[in-house]
Amino acid sequence: MKYDLHCHSHFSDGALSPTELVDAAVEAQITHLALTDHDTLDGLAEAQRAAFRHQSLTVINGLELSCTWENQLLHIVGLDVNPNNADLKAGVAQNKQRRLRRAEAMFEDFEQHDIYLRDFVANQLVSGGVPTRPHFAQALIEQGFAKDKKQAFKRYLVRGKPGYIPMRWPPLEEVADWILKAGGVAVLAHPNRYKMTRTKLSRLISEMLALGIQGMEVSTPTTDKQQTGMLGELANQFGLLASVGSDFHSYDQPWAKLGSAQPLAASLNPVWAQFSSISA
Repeated sequence: MKYDLHCHSHFSDGALSPTELVDAAVEAQITHLALTDHDTLDGLAEAQRAAFRHQSLTVINGLELSCTWENQLLHIVGLDVNPNNADLKAGVAQNKQRRLRRAEAMFEDFEQHDIYLRDFVANQLVSGGVPTRPHFAQALIEQGFAKDKKQAFKRYLVRGKPGYIPMRWPPLEEVADWILKAGGVAVLAHPNRYKMTRTKLSRLISEMLALGIQGMEVSTPTTDKQQTGMLGELANQFGLLASVGSDFHSYDQPWAKLGSAQPLAASLNPVWAQFSSISA
């Protein structure tokens, strides 16, 4: 079995359609793929239809939700969720409205600097899609304001620069509640990115467990052997379920290649053992 439980399609900030993503996963010999677009469930039906053509691949319904804890942005992945659950759909709708309000404020801020990006951002979106910062970065490149996304995020879109609009995300406990009510397993995404000390991460894990968040990504393509070992130790110490995911977005990000995260150590309790929709 080969699992990748964190990836994105063009329904959020990924480059591929759900169908293209499924085909790429089959080519990478992935057996279980979770589509976890940011704050949307819109791509899941297409992904499931695409997977039906491939006997070798099972698609897990998921999403990635933004939230805050101690004034810090966190991402929580919901896995094996029921996409028709009313509480989850209402929460997703709230986060979508937050993103739409921020996008409008970003357009207006750019326009104060004589930078007009609306059409260039809109051209990147699928029907019903919501603009994200990577969409704005790509628009800046197309307009000639930046040579690549790294430069776009250095000159724009960050604190003190044109296009920066802070977000007010829901608290961690709200996001956990949405996922749990949808029958899913909540997982802390890419914990190494938050640059927390082990002490702070341990405190976060304790609070997560109290809220019903049972899992943490232990293996990602950007965690080195030492980091993966430390995360595995914490998972075992606190009784967390361990997850694995690439956080794939596009082919031009080779550091997050689909299916490239290392398999979990045998000593860890895998998150898919708790999935009700599949036979692990």
